[in-house]
Amino acid sequence: MRTKHLILILIGVILATIIFIIFGPAGEPNDSFKNIVVQTHQQLKEFQENLRVGLERKKLELEPKYLALLGFTSPLSTKDTEQYHKYHVEPAPKQQLQQQHQRDKQTSQKQQLTETPGSAIKAELELIELRQLHGAHDSKGSAAPESDLQQKSQRKRITTPYNGTKANFTIVTYVLEGQAPSVILLAQNIAAKLPNEYLLIYDLGVSEEQLRALSAYCNSSRCAVVTYDLSEFPSFVTDQRTHAYRPIVIKDALMRAKSILFAENYMRIRGSQHEVQNLQSRVMVSGVLGWNTPMAVSSRTHPKMFDYFESDADDFIFLRMVDLDVVFFADSLFVTEKIMLPWLKCSLTLECIDPIGAQSNGCKFNKKPLYRYSGCHGYDASAFNIVLGLTWHLDDSKYSLPSDAPSANMFYKESLEQATKILESRRRNSSEISDHPFTEE
Repeated sequence: MRTKHLILILIGVILATIIFIIFGPAGEPNDSFKNIVVQTHQQLKEFQENLRVGLERKKLELEPKYLALLGFTSPLSTKDTEQYHKYHVEPAPKQQLQQQHQRDKQTSQKQQLTETPGSAIKAELELIELRQLHGAHDSKGSAAPESDLQQKSQRKRITTPYNGTKANFTIVTYVLEGQAPSVILLAQNIAAKLPNEYLLIYDLGVSEEQLRALSAYCNSSRCAVVTYDLSEFPSFVTDQRTHAYRPIVIKDALMRAKSILFAENYMRIRGSQHEVQNLQSRVMVSGVLGWNTPMAVSSRTHPKMFDYFESDADDFIFLRMVDLDVVFFADSLFVTEKIMLPWLKCSLTLECIDPIGAQSNGCKFNKKPLYRYSGCHGYDASAFNIVLGLTWHLDDSKYSLPSDAPSANMFYKESLEQATKILESRRRNSSEISDHPFTEE
């Protein structure tokens, strides 16, 4: 498109020059021609400069303060992170990945102690405060006293990277204002289906009333609420349309556990502990594991987003898009640098995550061919899939399972409206409680 415009400009200049020479004032053709040549040369230089500036603006960068907030304390290779998609990375064996993880952890701890002692101490104090608040709950799992809940709801928001002991595996979700019923039922679902697993809920701005209600249900040693402060990031991060906060939540959770299952709060689990453990073992090899959909990445991604990854939408027409409803992640240097860093760079760049003209509705999936852009953008999910595709050279079998695989039946959705009705019926001690699907197969 830019080449076409340049050619048209040159043709126009040449025609104007010929006409001016033919019909221009006698005796002054040479001077006029010289002026036209000078002006044309100047315009071409300006055009090239604007083109260069435009390309530079589309390079993804992350400000140092955001790198620090997100826990990128180890030196990152600029060359490797910018050219990550040019290398084919074979999955490391599980034992090798674990050994690498241990070395990375030791190195990170040393750097945190030597480079950012203030942040590390502050983070540890915040975590001690959280543990003390959780320890005040009744060991039998009953609701905490009202005074205790009020104290918990007034706790400080986490603003520094986690620097404590990692859990082996954690289920991670988040809650926004008005979503408390969904999270409460998810907590109960996990307690019933996966009683040995830990649940971490990120409070991204719920009211004190909803936080107290949530805390009454999340009151065991295997459930915790982290009130995370998004105000340190650009204001557009809180936009529910773009979901730019999801990679932030996932990155923070990966500093707290060796592997996680990220799940939207409307998701429910019907699978067994054994099935989850099998998938957990698999993600320790691949680093990321999700379920793909029949849609192509190109059909759900605004064309301008590809420019920021120096890629072409045509390369993604046969790549299936992975849904972010439920995804397994493993903590490793590979995932940190090759997946999380470029994903976060795009999510924290407004023009990348939300290109001009992007929208979340009005999808037209009946366009032919089906891989054409549907007019409906996936925002953080689109950026996530571009990163995955570039990292694994457009081979989705490296990081995803088919949507019709038996493992996909482990999960199902429950709308916020359904969750609200279920909680209301329980409060009224209604017999409708038996209609809850997670007790049924």
